[in-house]
Amino acid sequence: MIVNNKYKESAAAVGNFDGFHLGHKKIIETLQAAAERENLTSIILTFTPNPKQYFDKELNLISTDEQKRKILEAQNVDRVIFLNFTEISNVPAQDFVKEILVDKFKMKYIVVGENFKFGRDRGGDIESLREMAGKFGFKPQLVTPVKIAGTRVSSTLTRENLAAGNIEMANRMLGRSYYIEGLIAEGDKMGRELGFPTINIKTANLLLPEGVFKSKVEIDCQVFDAITNVGFRPTFWGKEKRIESHIFKFDRIVYGKMAKVSFERKLRDEMKFSSKTNLIEQIKKDIENIRV
Repeated sequence: MIVNNKYKESAAAVGNFDGFHLGHKKIIETLQAAAERENLTSIILTFTPNPKQYFDKELNLISTDEQKRKILEAQNVDRVIFLNFTEISNVPAQDFVKEILVDKFKMKYIVVGENFKFGRDRGGDIESLREMAGKFGFKPQLVTPVKIAGTRVSSTLTRENLAAGNIEMANRMLGRSYYIEGLIAEGDKMGRELGFPTINIKTANLLLPEGVFKSKVEIDCQVFDAITNVGFRPTFWGKEKRIESHIFKFDRIVYGKMAKVSFERKLRDEMKFSSKTNLIEQIKKDIENIRV
């Protein structure tokens, strides 16, 4: 956990910020306005590991810590701080506010979403935060949720949409295309044998279901149209879940480079074909579907 008593008085936004969706963006915009108005340092405080994953090891998150760090640091705030949740998971709610937020980060203003919970056993909530505000000398501000078609935008719902392959709805909630990142590794060159060479991406982003997706791939700051398969390649009796992208009109050797794959929509479920010929014909149809 980063601890520094040299901070000037701060305005803080506190949360998990998994995926950084439109609701999170509203919180940070509120933080920026408050920090400027009150002449305070703007700080985003988040956690590693994510508390939800700390208690549910099987949970796949929208973003890795590294992705979250990049996104938060791009938000034009003074500091982004990751607190070690393992160290503070048993800290009572009042101690978390007094000893960490107020004493260590000199917090004078806090911006949170409506479902904000904090402290041991999630014992603190908005009402208790308001009670502590007068006691410890800070101002709390609750940010109302962003809604799309009457539905509250949240990390949980975004995560559920991605896991179900509802890419377009998830992207609306994120306000951008969902993406994964990873190293390009050498595969078995089965795609090349079929006439559709692919890059094989080793990634910690494991949320998406099996299927074929319209996508874009960024390598060395260049963006290419692509079709991406997520799954086990049942036609070839695959046992390992892979993410493979066929980039149109691309013939460079890029092993060892980082790739960013952005997903636009799901085309179909992954399927097992009776022959390579049938698979090739389906891939051609998938590509035609993208270009329509």
